[in-house]
Amino acid sequence: MANGAWLMKTLRRTRLARSCFWSVKAAAMILLSCLPSNAVGAQSRIKDIARIAGLEDIPLLGYGVVVGLNGTGDKDIELTKQTMANLFENFKISLPVDDIKSKNVAAAVLTASAPPFHREGDRIDVTVSSLGDATSLSGGTLLMTVLLDPNGGVYALAQGNLTVGGFSVGAAGDGGKTIEKNHTTTAIVPGGAALKHGQNRNFCKNGIMRLLLRHPDFTTADRMATAINQEFGGLAVARDAATVAVKIPRKVMDIGQAASFVARLEKLSLTPDMRAKVIVNERTGTIVMGNNVHISQAVVAHGNLTVTIKSTLYPSHPSNLVLIGGTNVASEIRSLETPDVKVRAVEDKARVMLVPRTTTVRELADTLNLMGATPRDLISILEALHRLGAIQMELTAM
Repeated sequence: MANGAWLMKTLRRTRLARSCFWSVKAAAMILLSCLPSNAVGAQSRIKDIARIAGLEDIPLLGYGVVVGLNGTGDKDIELTKQTMANLFENFKISLPVDDIKSKNVAAAVLTASAPPFHREGDRIDVTVSSLGDATSLSGGTLLMTVLLDPNGGVYALAQGNLTVGGFSVGAAGDGGKTIEKNHTTTAIVPGGAALKHGQNRNFCKNGIMRLLLRHPDFTTADRMATAINQEFGGLAVARDAATVAVKIPRKVMDIGQAASFVARLEKLSLTPDMRAKVIVNERTGTIVMGNNVHISQAVVAHGNLTVTIKSTLYPSHPSNLVLIGGTNVASEIRSLETPDVKVRAVEDKARVMLVPRTTTVRELADTLNLMGATPRDLISILEALHRLGAIQMELTAM
């Protein structure tokens, strides 16, 4: 009789879970059918998914000195002292390195990027990062510093007041408490560098312009070439997964309208293709899945094991003590502490569910949510399904 009641109760739970699952799945299918046709595969402009070959930023690098700090500069860095001594020599001032004791100076590394089509005299922003043990660059001024290009040539000159997007306040001394917001050892000099050279690169060679996909894919490259040919005629061809070659018409080149042609081309839209891929980060419990996920039928059993260890200290006093010479020996003896350790293991009942054949991320998410698993549990389930071969996609762990 008891076994029969248990069986009926189990059947009712199974029917309820199955009905809930199919209700959620039906709602997801209805919602997907109500969405517009471009909701699953959103279109993107060519300028957002590709770049023109030959139009790259030029990275610049420099080393300089920041002055005017309110005691927050480098404490005792030999490099900073030597730099200041070399600076004084440019002004015909001879000063021994050991005599430089200022804490209002900091050595810094400068980084910047010159954008394509820049001209001589254009100004760009400069990032200034502390190189020594300075605690803050707030209120500092960058002295004139040369910025070098990758070939080692002088490409720009940087100088100006620093802008720090944070603060650092606290008590004096090494043991003082400090409150900080954002990074105070990195600053920006807006428009702080003046370019000494210009760039006039030809983005098309022999009338051929190359578009480079930011995420190489053969299908996306073919779709891009098709979209260009539908708009301008047979001008584009997909050479490989990352390159689409476009021939600029001769009449466009003759009248100097290549820039206008490129502007029209960049506005064309297409639907980029995406591989079935899942990225998991077990440290943060993050799961990111692509749209084209195909899952074969599988059975998943999931449960948790919780182990609790509790330790309690109880005082214990020695017994059978006697008085010797009228002295209470018990008062001279310290009480002992005896630990009482209790270990308990609780294992949840496994939840068994049939994972049906699904074709969308939403159906997979609904199925796994019914199991009541945490994000880290879902990561373990996805890894097991991938190892089983039930998930036909690429699984990447961050």
